[in-house]
Amino acid sequence: MREPRPTPVTPDADLVSAVELILRPLARLFLEQGLVFGNVEELLKAAYVRVADAEYRLRDEPPTDSRVSVLTGVHRKDVRRLRSPSADDSPHPIELPFASEVVTRWISDSRYVDARGAPRVLPRVAEPPAPSFGDLVAGISTDVRPRVLLDELVRLGVAAKTKDGDVELLVSAFVPQKDRTQRLFWFGRNIHDHLAACVHNLVDREPSMMEQSVFSFELSDASVQKVAEITRNEWKSVVGRLIRALGECEERDRLAGETSRRMNIGMYFFHESAESPASHGSPRSRRRTAAAPRAGRPGSPRRSK
Repeated sequence: MREPRPTPVTPDADLVSAVELILRPLARLFLEQGLVFGNVEELLKAAYVRVADAEYRLRDEPPTDSRVSVLTGVHRKDVRRLRSPSADDSPHPIELPFASEVVTRWISDSRYVDARGAPRVLPRVAEPPAPSFGDLVAGISTDVRPRVLLDELVRLGVAAKTKDGDVELLVSAFVPQKDRTQRLFWFGRNIHDHLAACVHNLVDREPSMMEQSVFSFELSDASVQKVAEITRNEWKSVVGRLIRALGECEERDRLAGETSRRMNIGMYFFHESAESPASHGSPRSRRRTAAAPRAGRPGSPRRSK
């Protein structure tokens, strides 16, 4: 494992400014959900200790409590408590929803989409080789009964039963609006992976990971809605091709016995007031750049680094 960098006496001002922006939406979420500072402080301590324990080892040996304390700034008694096998305050991971796998197969597998690439309305059962909802579920796992899974998809508002008794998919991606647990799963997974890619590139690890964006500071509400619709349509087109490519790769890699990596690919858009802190950076960075000349059109696409 790598050697830790010495803790700076004065934190990097630009890093502090960036972290301030990252923390703002999290603070908003915490306040709305009643997660007070003491709870967050404990979570942050645990994250510091776990990362130090996993990534800053010497000769493949775990660092001592004192070393972790010096590295992280967390008091040694807290380090000892958080590293204790009996600690019961570790976060419990939320499992990947099985329903998500079913929806992904439904919108990508050639047996379950029509000539336009849209998901078919499926009979609940059918004689093979005709596609059916039961066959779709069984193709992923035989441990879940199709009827139980169908009830869950209907509850989540992802699928519906037609008047003829068939099953219709109502969404183009698995975004369950009615299940908070599953929404929190995707919140944690997607933000973790996006932020991890940014950190990977920021500390100059190779090969770099794709993490780019385009932006504009001078738009009307109507233009925002127009571009948002374009973004949704482009993503629908891209995601279908990616799912098919990933499915082909998974099948080939399983046969080869090479399945040690996972991958997450995403797209997002966000809009707010052009006067927000995120639009122009921290007060410190605004003061520093206030007199700088404007280079190019403010609305021209630019890639993030």
